[in-house]
Order: sequence, then C-alpha cells, then structure tokens
Amino acid sequence: MSKLRILRYLPHYLRKKFDQKIIVIESDDWGLERGLENSSIEFLRKKFGDGKFSRWTLDALETKEDLQMLFELIESYKNKSLHPPVITANFITHNVDYSSDKELKFIPLSKGFNRSTEDVRSIYKTGIEKRIIYPQLHGYSHYNLSELNKYFYTEEAKEFYANGFLTGRSTIKGNMKFLQGEMSDENMDLKIEESCDEFYRMFGFKPDTVIPPTYILDKQALEKLRQCGITMLQSSNRLLSSDGRRYNIPYYRKRKGFVWSVRNARLDPHEDYGFNSDQCIADIGKAFNNRLPAIIDFHRVNISGRYAPAYRDKTLSELKKLFDKIYSQWSDVKFLNSSELNKIIWQPETR
Repeated sequence: MSKLRILRYLPHYLRKKFDQKIIVIESDDWGLERGLENSSIEFLRKKFGDGKFSRWTLDALETKEDLQMLFELIESYKNKSLHPPVITANFITHNVDYSSDKELKFIPLSKGFNRSTEDVRSIYKTGIEKRIIYPQLHGYSHYNLSELNKYFYTEEAKEFYANGFLTGRSTIKGNMKFLQGEMSDENMDLKIEESCDEFYRMFGFKPDTVIPPTYILDKQALEKLRQCGITMLQSSNRLLSSDGRRYNIPYYRKRKGFVWSVRNARLDPHEDYGFNSDQCIADIGKAFNNRLPAIIDFHRVNISGRYAPAYRDKTLSELKKLFDKIYSQWSDVKFLNSSELNKIIWQPETR
C-alpha cells in the first residue's frame, strides 16, 4: 500500500472503538439570520434567477412554527428509550445588524434579532429544558469578518444590505466560497472569545465542542478555541485548512488538546443532495459495524420553513421515517448530544 493511501486511511485504522450503539445528530447554523424578508428573496430572484439559487438562498432563521413542528416530532419518541433523540444545535452567536448602514455592526444572540424576524429565544430555552436540543458553538457570524467588513463598503453590498440580505451573493451557485473562512488565518478579525462569551450569556453554560463554519479551520483559531475551553472538534473528516489540506488525525483520539470527532451519516433530502432516510440508515449501520458512533449531519436549513415550507415538511417526514427505522433495527440505541459524547471520550480508560 502506498504511503499516501496509508495516510488517507490512518484515521480509520487507529480510531477509538465503541461497544455501545450511539447516535448523535449535529445540526449547524442555528440562530443565523440570512434573508430577512420575502422581499429579500425576491431581490435575489430578480438579480440572479431561480436557477442560481442554492438551498442556502432559501435558508432562514428558525421560525416558531419550524421549531414547534420539530419539537413535537422529537417529543413523540421520548418514551422509546432511556436516551431518546436529541439534536446538537450548533449556534451562531451574532447576526448582521440592519438598523444602521453607516458601519458593519452585529446583534448578539442574547439581545435578540432584527425586527423582520421572529424572536425564538424562549423556544430555544424550552427545547433545552425538555432535552430536545442542546446548544454548542458554531461561530461568531459564519463569515470571514475581514472580508465582510471590506465588502460592506462596496456599492453592491449597499444594495444587498438595503434589501435585507447583505451576504446574499454567498448563497448563489458559483459564489459559494465568497466570504468563507471565519476560522481561517486569512481572517484578521477572529472573534472566538467574544463568541464563547456570548454563548455563555445566552445559554448559561460554556460550549465544549465546535464545528467551524464551512469546515475551514486554521492554526490561529485552533489555539483560541483551546483557550475558550473547547475540547472536541465536530466533523474532523470534513475539516480543511484554508489552503485545502485535510486533517488526518485518528477519529475520536486526543490530539493537540482536542478530540477529533467525525460525521459519518447524513440526512439531507434536498433534491440537490438526495440523502434520505434509507441512505442515512445504511450509513448508521456501517458505523455500528465498525464500532463507531453514528454522527448524523443534519443542517438547520433542512427544517427552515420560512421560504421553503414544502422542503421542511419533506424533511420532517424523512426524519420520522429515520427514527422509526432506527428503533426497528436497533432497540438498544442511545442518542447523545455532542457534549455528552465528548465527556465519555475524555473519561479515563480503566483496564
């Protein structure tokens, strides 16, 4: 076997083994506002056309209806086991402030949202109390703040800002790398400490796991995350440095002060992706056969119904099918959030 091939499969060969059947559902982009109003979407439609829309164009802050529908579905499985379904909700802590166009400002999550969107903070807290969701950290704004701040003063940005979707171009096909890299070394305005502090103000506890926005992670951010008490990196199998290099670190092992977790299953039934419940069940089975936890990638966009209610409804239908199939095949399954899995891995091993 070539050296390159050995390095590619090293994380698999040296991974930590698990005897229990554990499922973790990780969901990114919670708390993030994108287009503020229907008129924001119509603005992009006129500018680019529907054919250029990605699924992120129609993503939006979770509505009360979205959350209630999701919560009701998950609560219906509460009596299935001692460890019923729970979603790790990875939060963005600051949103672009649309109240003033003089300079780029942000609204911290604990202060609420822009006036055009619903205030869903109390529903978040209800979900936490009922163990339906469990917050963890995603980032400050989801964007490379150095680039976003420069862009803010361009004529195009002024137009996009006035229409309630400053970062709209970054959701258009062919432009998906625009403004990426919040946790890259190219971002000279890292606000990881501010993000962790705001997370604590909002939820009353500190995060111990993180998933970097758009999976880009560089050395400077790693050090700042460590200083903030982060001890697990979600989805290390998808993480990239800003120059495109992948991290080849054994899964669920401790390296550089972190546990390196993975995502090895996915539920994204959008027509552009096609990861439905059957595909997800197959991936869960592979994880269990390899004595790994099944970590499901399940982005917030999948249940964001403000601009795409039909897709939300389709997703919830697939999620119900997934839960039914899981309990049919693995009655002893244990659902954990990412923080709970992290604590298990950091426990001293006894022999």
